Amino acid sequence: MRKLPHLLILMSLAITSMAQTDGWYTVRHSWDCDGKNYSIELEISEELYDYYQNEREHLAYHFRIEDAETPVNFYSFILSDYDRPFIRELARRFSDRAFTDLDKVKLAMTFVQSLPYAFDDDSKGEEEYVRYPIETLVDGSGDCEDKVALLGAIFYEMDIDFVLLSLPEHLALAVRCEGVLADRYVSYRNKKYYYVETTMEGWEVGQVPPDYAFSELEVYSNLAEPTVLVRELRFESAAARASEKVDCALNLQLHNLGPGRATGLQVHVWVYEGSLDNAKVIANEVFHLDDLLEGQRRDETLSFRSLIKEKAKLYLELTGENFELQHFDLPLHYSKTTHYNTF
Repeated sequence: MRKLPHLLILMSLAITSMAQTDGWYTVRHSWDCDGKNYSIELEISEELYDYYQNEREHLAYHFRIEDAETPVNFYSFILSDYDRPFIRELARRFSDRAFTDLDKVKLAMTFVQSLPYAFDDDSKGEEEYVRYPIETLVDGSGDCEDKVALLGAIFYEMDIDFVLLSLPEHLALAVRCEGVLADRYVSYRNKKYYYVETTMEGWEVGQVPPDYAFSELEVYSNLAEPTVLVRELRFESAAARASEKVDCALNLQLHNLGPGRATGLQVHVWVYEGSLDNAKVIANEVFHLDDLLEGQRRDETLSFRSLIKEKAKLYLELTGENFELQHFDLPLHYSKTTHYNTF
């Protein structure tokens, strides 16, 4: 997302400074909103910033089960767990200075707009790099995706209803808010949402840049639920005995790509003969697992007893309260350890 809309209004001067001492970044920023000047000072821990800098694999790209090359899920950046207390406090500071929801939207919007625009290859040395909100605040700059992620995170904690908008080579937001004087809006689930441009100062709520005046304002699908992957899967059993159950172990490595913790995890295991449509069930076990935190990898060993038949198969389902079901139907090589490739 690298396109920068043309400005209609000259930028005003925003001032940003950043200092680093004793494990903390101190960010000071001042900007204008509706003719008034505002300033804010933020204390951000190096530990939190380093987490998002160095542990990007778990959330940077939102893998789907069918295709590990799907595009970035920008809601992952907006709804990440670990910066929630900080973003909540930042949102409270904006809310305390505003009287209406529109005031809140404008104050947060102009703050994000006033942060300098930076292309990824210039600022990060990468063709495509999406910053988490904490990174954008410490770096003091970002491109459209970075600013959208920051403003979306603030809106979320302000209880401002918003959606993301996908445009040609661009990302923006739209808000549902009383008092917006604009003719054009996005209709989503029978609600009206008004365009918000984040790239630079001067854009008003509901004002669509000329570059996108004739573009379809497409709502970016909300993929706010976490994605849990089974990274590794191994089955072990004792030597099979005629008509006698033996000890079995199913080893899984789970990985939560986020956003947020995965709750209500349950693994249902069947050992069966025949086909799924007409199965003769040999073993049927259900295992309840602890929540899996955002970004966490965890090994689980599920122990049970089962008959082991020569042509038996292993079927398992991984389900949860807030993520997509996964299932595996695998051949069962008994009397030895079997490692299945899942990814």
